[in-house]
Amino acid sequence: MPNSRQKILTYIIEQHGTTVEELSKVFHVTPANIRHHLSILADQGSISIIGQKTTLSKGRPAQIYGSKYQYDQHNLDKLSNALLCTLLDNIKEDELHRLIENIANHLTAEFKTDIINPTRRLYSAIHALNRLKYQAHWEAHIINPRIMFSHCPYQAILRDHPELCRMDVALLESLLNTTVRQIEKQATNINGLSQCVFLMNNPV
Repeated sequence: MPNSRQKILTYIIEQHGTTVEELSKVFHVTPANIRHHLSILADQGSISIIGQKTTLSKGRPAQIYGSKYQYDQHNLDKLSNALLCTLLDNIKEDELHRLIENIANHLTAEFKTDIINPTRRLYSAIHALNRLKYQAHWEAHIINPRIMFSHCPYQAILRDHPELCRMDVALLESLLNTTVRQIEKQATNINGLSQCVFLMNNPV
């Protein structure tokens, strides 16, 4: 069985995507047998559904399965790095500040809210941040609420562009409508995991 799944996975990789029907014909087994193997490969994180293919017969379109490794390949980190280098080349400090604010406003545009209640606004901000892949949460603090990021979506280019931390502050300020300052940068928490911590300047 494992050998059969490896052959199926190899075929999917070589073809850059295929359907249950095609796999069934190639390996001379039933569609149910193919689905069983695909289910296991999907649970292992080896494949995922990457599209749909219209069939000649009536019914739902056939799902196209592709290698998750191939599908996840991208060059976005290098593109982002090149774009930022181009934008920041010889830029002045006041221009950099405006640029960072503009980028933060673009990122948060779809999450803008007219919520006035500070606590509800904070919860709304956390929801938005998690949509932006920050793995964020907040906790009460003796001074003011603290917001923690357990994941940096820009880790791949952060070393070359530390100004992205300033963008995180601008992003928080845009969502919370209050000033924020970063008090910890990639610090290790009690669980041994890295996190960034921000302090709101207004209480909730």
